[in-house]
Amino acid sequence: SKARSNEHDKEAGNMNMKTMPGAKDIEESIPVFLDLAWAVNVKDISKSIKNACNKLFSDATVDVPTRLKRAHAVHILAKEFFDVGKKAGKNQEASVEDIRARAEVAVMTTMAKAQGQEIREGDAEEMVKQAKEMHAQQAAAAAAAKAEDSSEQSK
Repeated sequence: SKARSNEHDKEAGNMNMKTMPGAKDIEESIPVFLDLAWAVNVKDISKSIKNACNKLFSDATVDVPTRLKRAHAVHILAKEFFDVGKKAGKNQEASVEDIRARAEVAVMTTMAKAQGQEIREGDAEEMVKQAKEMHAQQAAAAAAAKAEDSSEQSK
């Protein structure tokens, strides 16, 4: 039974998004899911900011100069958020490949934790790196096989 457990662990470790049922559909849907998540977050954040600003600027318990100071403070804060977001956006453009690797690691990590294994954050990041390398190798092998097939067909 320990051998059976080790065999199951190996199978779980070898599982990736390409071998899972429906993986192609999931992979093709990633951009749509991201767009949806982005839209929901933008709507939620926009609504929260609008409500907060309405409370700040419509506060009848303070005079107009105080409201103007609040407006100026919100403008400064907004500019800082914008600048930080712009810098972060340049550094963190996630590719579909990166997202797929992270999704695979999330599945494997969940399975490992369900089996009582302990996974540290550094372990997960290393697994993401390995998943990306594996996908690059698989893509290179697939391209080589395709090139070989087309050269054989042209003979």
